[in-house]
Amino acid sequence: MPELPAPSPLLHVADEHHGSTVVVRVEGEVDLSTGPRLEQHLQHAVAGIRPPEPLVVDLSGVAFIGSCGLALLLRLHEAAENKGSSLHIVAGQRAVTRPVEVVGLTDTLRLYATVEDALAHAH
Repeated sequence: MPELPAPSPLLHVADEHHGSTVVVRVEGEVDLSTGPRLEQHLQHAVAGIRPPEPLVVDLSGVAFIGSCGLALLLRLHEAAENKGSSLHIVAGQRAVTRPVEVVGLTDTLRLYATVEDALAHAH
């Protein structure tokens, strides 16, 4: 069994269930030190979704997202699409929306201001 990355004080991840939709709440910083742990958690979450239900990732508690975090979101988006589902990202704050805009991912990634908005577009 592969060794799990050590928990980081810079990142907190928790799952919530809203009906049959999983919401993964992420708080802290997404960078090279926290990315592997977050990716492992999110890949497990994608594996558990039942299409056409989306996976909602709530990044409203994220203070920083680096290029590795953006690459992770793209891989997650592709994994969800390949499964017949979708990825809905909650990101109303500039710390997340600005990097997404700067690298030109606004047409690829589905961003929502609140969890409620993301859930409303789930079906």
